[in-house]
Amino acid sequence: MSTHQDDIQHIVEFVNRTRVGMLGTREPTGKLVSRPMTVVDVAPGEDLDFFTSRDTSAVRDVRTNDAVNVAFVGDHEWVSISGAAEVVEDPAVIEGLWSDALRAYYPDGPSTPGLVVLRVRTETAEHWRAPGTVATALRWAKARATGGQIDPGESTVVDL
Repeated sequence: MSTHQDDIQHIVEFVNRTRVGMLGTREPTGKLVSRPMTVVDVAPGEDLDFFTSRDTSAVRDVRTNDAVNVAFVGDHEWVSISGAAEVVEDPAVIEGLWSDALRAYYPDGPSTPGLVVLRVRTETAEHWRAPGTVATALRWAKARATGGQIDPGESTVVDL
């Protein structure tokens, strides 16, 4: 049986391994939209940070409604993180989070005009795990043959 801290550590490791999440926001019209974003390394108890430009739709949406969701997908594993986002324009924060791997997106480095950090203050995470493809296929076949219901796998909700 895992502890709360074990669950958090597993989610952090999964996010750092997966790296790209789908950031969901709500447009001022009420429409939900998602876009892929690459997260900066995260540690237990820390926020999710993403580099982006000040004029993106994600920033515009967050300035109107800070409620966001970030979904990460891996092999037979998924994490959905809910929280509130803010736009951080502090050059010291940008410099502190900067990595040269980002230069492909922002050639002028941390001083790129309009560069901001979109910070998600995490609140809860839902984590799902399913067995591998063969095990899932066998459980599906058993459910079909017996008229039973397939077990979708494990799900855990973690307060962050």
